[in-house]
Amino acid sequence: MLTYYPMCDISFDVAYTFTLGSALWIVNAFFVYLPLVYPDTEFKNEVLYGGGITAFIGATVFEFGSFLLLAEAINEGRSGCFGWAVEQALAHEDSDSGLMAIRASRSGCVHPHNKGRSSGSGRSDMEHELPSKRRKWVWWPSSQELRTHYIHNLGFLASLSQLIGATVFWIAGFTALPGIYNNMSRTITIIFYWTPQLFGGLGFIISGTLFMIETQSKWWMPAPRTLGWWVGALNLIGGVGFTLCPAFGYDTRSWAQYQASLSTFWGS
Repeated sequence: MLTYYPMCDISFDVAYTFTLGSALWIVNAFFVYLPLVYPDTEFKNEVLYGGGITAFIGATVFEFGSFLLLAEAINEGRSGCFGWAVEQALAHEDSDSGLMAIRASRSGCVHPHNKGRSSGSGRSDMEHELPSKRRKWVWWPSSQELRTHYIHNLGFLASLSQLIGATVFWIAGFTALPGIYNNMSRTITIIFYWTPQLFGGLGFIISGTLFMIETQSKWWMPAPRTLGWWVGALNLIGGVGFTLCPAFGYDTRSWAQYQASLSTFWGS
């Protein structure tokens, strides 16, 4: 991860984006939580500016990562074609300059631009897969595919829940910005700051739960030896933390605000 960056592979982009987003929320938690633990370390407007700005950036990164996650679920088995798809989408803007050079991952792309790969590589194997696996990259499935396949796919439902949760959660990130947060009444703060966090966190919980169930042989049997199961489990734990934050935040008493900040910290 520190020496190789396959940016054209959407699976890598998803993992990298969520790692960056989590790091930003940890920084945010320090801005908000640390002054409660060690008041002497607080500087002027630390919570308002440090906490507010990092919350907005972190929520935006989560939103972008959730979009990529859904795109990955829609294009299951074609994650290596992401670079090609982006290049095609932007080709009209750079057709004359020739500056665009986003290359698809050779390990998982079967599009015509990748014909130069040697025989015996992943392409020959993928050619024998289901037709749905061989079709071109899409950003959203057709209504028929949505009804017959994706609506029954746990990975897609988990990714969709993540995106919906992140979109609602982004509202709280926006209202946390300086100039907005410090000018809202108590009622407006509850509606546009704490409540989006609550429903966004619930979306994260649903997403993490579905990702866990997807990797399990039975819905009630954990699969701790599977990496994907841990991805869902950690996402679930994070969702619980982000949900408890507004649950405590509705209460203005000091102990509740302390727990709200702490929940964001360990949930990140």
